[in-house]
Amino acid sequence: MDRAYKPIPGLCFSPTANTVRRSNRGTLVMSSARQHTGRVCPHQAAFLLDNWLRRILQPPQKILRKYVKQGDTVVDLGCGPGFFTIPMARLVGAEGAVVAVDLQPAMLAQVRRKAVRYGLTGRITCHACQPERIGLALAADFILAWYMVHETPDPGVFFGEVRSLLKTDGRLLVVEPKMHVSRAGFETQQAEAEAAGLVRLAPWRGRMSRGMVLGRA
Repeated sequence: MDRAYKPIPGLCFSPTANTVRRSNRGTLVMSSARQHTGRVCPHQAAFLLDNWLRRILQPPQKILRKYVKQGDTVVDLGCGPGFFTIPMARLVGAEGAVVAVDLQPAMLAQVRRKAVRYGLTGRITCHACQPERIGLALAADFILAWYMVHETPDPGVFFGEVRSLLKTDGRLLVVEPKMHVSRAGFETQQAEAEAAGLVRLAPWRGRMSRGMVLGRA
């Protein structure tokens, strides 16, 4: 059953190509949205996001078990058809909670069906976000942003909202595809995350990907 979370006021993405925004530290930061596509993978291509080959190349349990433990509250941003959501629900156990967030209702519908199929409905909440905001109010132990930051209209503001959702000792794992995000583009994302009050704690390395683990500064 879906829970209703209260939106967080005052947070929005900027659709302009170049914007000047003020970080939570009071400094002005120039953000270039031209490096970010703003496009999402359509639900019609969901089979590309959850299949046996991807489970071999990017085994979700192996990736997640370092960050997710029983009883945790975790968020799967841009969850798609639930490739990571279902393994998350198994890892948090009966006392934990997973919030699956996606822009497309059809993707969330697939997550709900899988939750029913695997008997995990009590652990998974589906939340429909907006293009310009996540719209959650919670305290998360772990947040996953896999192959989706480059799809946001303004990553800087996105990171600011994500920071507000993390517990003091919470962790954010950001992973981007090398085919869409260059090294320079990923470094720009890190700078935007740091301007939003996050700090890089460790790199993350995987197939065809660039990644980093972030926490609250």
